[in-house]
Amino acid sequence: MLILFFLQLASPKVSFLNKRRMKFALPRIQFFLILQILSCQVILAQNTVRLSDFYPAGDAIVQGSNCFQLTHDRQWSSGSIWYKESIDLSSSFDMELELMLGRKDRAGADGIVFVFHPQRIRVGYAGEGMGFAGLVPSIGIEVDTWENTHLLDPAEDHIAILKNGSVAHYNNLAGPIKIDNIEDGRNHKFRINWDATTQELAIYLDGRKKLAVRENIVKTIFGGQSKVYWGITSATGKFNNQQNVCLKKLVFDIKIENLFDDPRAKPKLLSGEIASLKSVSFPSGRSNILPVSFKELDQLVAFLKQNPNLTVEIAGHTDSSGDNEVNRKISQRRADAVANYLKRKGISLRRVYTRGYGEEFPIASNSTESGRKKNRRVAIRVFKPLP
Repeated sequence: MLILFFLQLASPKVSFLNKRRMKFALPRIQFFLILQILSCQVILAQNTVRLSDFYPAGDAIVQGSNCFQLTHDRQWSSGSIWYKESIDLSSSFDMELELMLGRKDRAGADGIVFVFHPQRIRVGYAGEGMGFAGLVPSIGIEVDTWENTHLLDPAEDHIAILKNGSVAHYNNLAGPIKIDNIEDGRNHKFRINWDATTQELAIYLDGRKKLAVRENIVKTIFGGQSKVYWGITSATGKFNNQQNVCLKKLVFDIKIENLFDDPRAKPKLLSGEIASLKSVSFPSGRSNILPVSFKELDQLVAFLKQNPNLTVEIAGHTDSSGDNEVNRKISQRRADAVANYLKRKGISLRRVYTRGYGEEFPIASNSTESGRKKNRRVAIRVFKPLP
């Protein structure tokens, strides 16, 4: 979220931290300031799909641009690909792919499963298990082309959302639903969308929404663990088909754990923008820095050491709870605490200015707890001092 402010600062007093606690007066200036609220920002990142981002296993081989052949057109073939990095299910994602499940209909089998699992490069049982069976805990999105009556499969090709390594349709999360014959030798568009806000997992085939489920899968499937790996598994049995997948678009919402995790942060800081330190926090009503803050502050130290010609201004802010003057003093102490942390890490206080603004400049409504949390923050701005 970008907010455009027009500010007129009339000689505000800013504490210059040194032994004598000198006061530094900024001259009167007028300027436009773009304020990036990184403390509440989630960045939408579209990954350029690269085959090198995946581990192929089993019979899986690269085939053409951004495509893998997962199985050979022979009995008992199995292959999988796994994305090398974990994804966080507390954030949304959108995947667009193309599937080719072979040319044999009556004698073709078995299908493809998109798997989410706490460990990567794990493959379950082949054949009717399609490389998913036996993986626990897990989510599996199957495109199944063979009827196994003992698994309650429909006679037609079908899609289902499975869980915990079970390919039997006794306790699916959703489905199975019948689809038109997909063993036609053509590429079919396939999309998987996870909305972390509504907790809906939706499946699209050839542009049409086919299946969806709303479930707190982080809690009910993965026991509260939000980071998982994902891959695509496939297998044949006595009947078979060549089965391919082509990766078209992978889009993830990347949660920024702290300011410097954002690759855009340094250029924005160097251009003079104000940014909130995302993870810097304090106990209620106090100014001692909590350990969760240390990683981000150490990254700030490294940034300042890499740019020794820059000075940093540290601004403390609070919500509107309590007395205004008390809040201003708390915000000043917190800004000073950050400055003193920088000093202990080797940053001269001659390069550091602090100011406590209290509740004066909220970035969200103080009428809600989430808004008050956003307003309790420490922000920084770096600049080159005048000679």
